[in-house]
Formats: sequence, C-alpha cells, structure tokens
Amino acid sequence: MLALQRAVARMGLPGAGLLSRAAATAVLLVPAIVLALALHTAPALMPVWAEGLVSVRFVEPSPPGLVLGVTRITVEAATSADARIVSVAIYVDGSPLSVLTRPPYTLTWDAGSRFLHRSLRAVATDSAGRSAEARIEVQPLNVGQYEEVRLVNLYATALDREGRAILDLGRDDFLLFEDGVPQTVSHFTSARVPLTVALLIDASNSMGRGGKVELARKAAVQFAESVDPSDHLMVLHFNDELRGPREPLADHKRVKEEVEGIRPGGGTALYDSLFQTAQLLEGREGRRAIVLLSDGRDQALTDNEPGSLRLFEEALEKAHRSDAAIYAVGLGRHLEEEMDLQRVRSLKEILDTLARQTGGRSYFPERAGELSGIYRQIAIDLRQQYALAYTSTNRSRDGRWRAISLRVKRDDLEVRTRTGYYAPGPAAP
Repeated sequence: MLALQRAVARMGLPGAGLLSRAAATAVLLVPAIVLALALHTAPALMPVWAEGLVSVRFVEPSPPGLVLGVTRITVEAATSADARIVSVAIYVDGSPLSVLTRPPYTLTWDAGSRFLHRSLRAVATDSAGRSAEARIEVQPLNVGQYEEVRLVNLYATALDREGRAILDLGRDDFLLFEDGVPQTVSHFTSARVPLTVALLIDASNSMGRGGKVELARKAAVQFAESVDPSDHLMVLHFNDELRGPREPLADHKRVKEEVEGIRPGGGTALYDSLFQTAQLLEGREGRRAIVLLSDGRDQALTDNEPGSLRLFEEALEKAHRSDAAIYAVGLGRHLEEEMDLQRVRSLKEILDTLARQTGGRSYFPERAGELSGIYRQIAIDLRQQYALAYTSTNRSRDGRWRAISLRVKRDDLEVRTRTGYYAPGPAAP
C-alpha cells in the first residue's frame, strides 16, 4: 500500500491542472496493477515531434500525468529564422478547442471530473505555410483495487505592503503547513478558476434609513457588471429570512431586476442567511465566494432577541464546509463599539472573523457612498487569486478541524487564504 501511495504521488496532475471541487472531493479510484503499468508506459503519453523546420510540443499537460478538472494547456512552437509562427490550433478528441495567434500559446480547459481517454493535438503553422503537430494520448484508468486520494483546494491572494496583488509567484514560492506539518503543493495555477459568487445584501428595516438601500442597489449592479461573464452570480437578500433566486442568474437584466426589487423591512437574520447561502454554494464547481453587506447585528425587528435560529459559530462552520470565502462589508460608524446581543463580540469582530477565517476580506465604510469602490475592489481581488491543492499527509477520517498555514518565502508579502477545513468523517463518501 505504501508503494501504491508513492506511485500516486509521482503521477500527480499537470502543474496547472487544478481539480474542480466535484473532482477534488470525490474518491479517486486507482487500480494497483493498472497504475504500475501506466508508470512503465509513459511513452504512450509523450508528445509527438514533427520533423522539418516547424516544431511544436506540449509543455502542459506533461507526461506522465492525469488530465482532470480545470487544466492549463501550454504549447511551444518554433520555426526557421526567415519565418514566424502565425497560428497554433488546439484540438481535443478531434474537435477544435481554440486557435492561438501569438505567444504565449496557453489556455485553460475543463477536462471533466472522470478519467477518460482524451486526445490532445496541437498544429502549428508558420508564415511560409509549413506546419507541424504534436499529440498527447491520455489513457483511461480502470477500477481494480482502490486507493483514495483526497485533495484540499486553496485559493490564495498575495499582497505587498501597499495592498497590491502580486501575480508572478510560482508553486515553489509557497510554504504550506497543516496542523504545523509541512505539506506538498501538488497542483498550482495562476490561471482563472471558475467562480460562483453569492451577493448577499442586508435588506432589514435599518437599511431603509439615509438612502443606504438605494446606494447598495447601485453598487450591487455595478459589481454584477464587473464580474467576469464566465462566472456565476447569485443575488440574495435577507431580513427575517433569506430571499431571492436559489440558482445563479444567467444575464445582467435578471440581476438588475432582482437588485432593484430589494425593499427594506423586518429584522436581521444574519446567521441564518449566511448558513443557507453557504449551503446553496456547496458542491458547485470551482471557487465559491459570498459578498456580504450588512449594517447591524443579528436581531429581531421588535424584540431584543436574535433574528436567527442559528448561532454565529454554526454560520462560520457552514462557510468552512462549503469552502466559501466571505467578503464582508460592514456599513456604518462605530461597529467596533456596537456589540451583539450576548455582549460577546462587536459587529466589527463578527465580520472580521468571518472574512479572515474563510480567506476573504472585510471592509468598513462609514458612508454608503463608498460601496461602489469597495465592490469594485472585491471584484478585482476575485480575479487575482492563485489556486493550489494538496493531499494531506494526515489520512485519518476523523471529521476534525485541520488548521492551514500558507505563506510565501518573501517577507514583504502577505497571503490570504482560508485558515483550515474539516476532515472527512468515517461515513464520508
């Protein structure tokens, strides 16, 4: 069994091929015999170099690797000094995927969540009309004896001392620990990973004062327009209960209609709404984020009692289990002085903790007019993340909390990511 584990580790995924969550949390079933054969038949995965003046080869994915989930494809192409490469066409299973006309010849592709036979082909053409091609044939793995490999996904933002995102780091720049034990980053990419973001807006009675809800609506529409078109956006609002469509909206018109339909009134069931929103995000592909706007404590409208049935700790745990990063915006002055009903935490501490522990960020504008700029910054942050994954050295299925520490070797940079995760329990699939 130890030899099989080492074999699995040697195979890995391509350096930039990060698993989707569905694939990452699934059980990877690898037969011992087939795996051993695969490792000794790596030439079947080697790129084919064409002869002649034009040359082309696959850099990523590189053999002997498995192609699964969001994968980066990178091709190198060259020709003679009297010509230039004018196009590199990429094909998957015989169908055209993309035509690249200038270097770097790279793109991302979702290979799906199963180990299937896949054929990748790159055709490079130069200005003299000459061409060459390279191929990779990835063979499927059959099920025999089983070995479980469970990946832990992390999405991280690296910032300098001025708060600017640093985008030129590589896998070897990161140091990763779980419960103080060093871990190996097995999958890494700075390419964009699909995102589902839930825009969660406080629509309680207090949001109707001072024009706050009008400015919140305007900022929300601007945020929706700044999100990448390939991302999925959910628009939710809450007072005594969570309201809004439970599925992402496909077009900006629907988003605008939902946002403009927000009317303030009722109490603030913050923890219930966070819990339910995290629940809606569970199981979705790629990254998950909640952009939360609130101006008050969790409280019923008329009575000095909570507005939620859930506790703060339950909402935070659910966010951890859904792998959702919370970007919290606390609207109003003196939130550090206003306490929750139990007199345990200030409203600022509540929002700070939600953001810090899930790998997000917190903002505390004193005026609603600042919301547009904050929402714009959040959209930028979500586009400037690294995606990493690792297989924990702790194989216990005990359901316990595992603390994560991620940092870089440069002392002048700060890394933001989630602070940990819950291990699978004995009954987990």
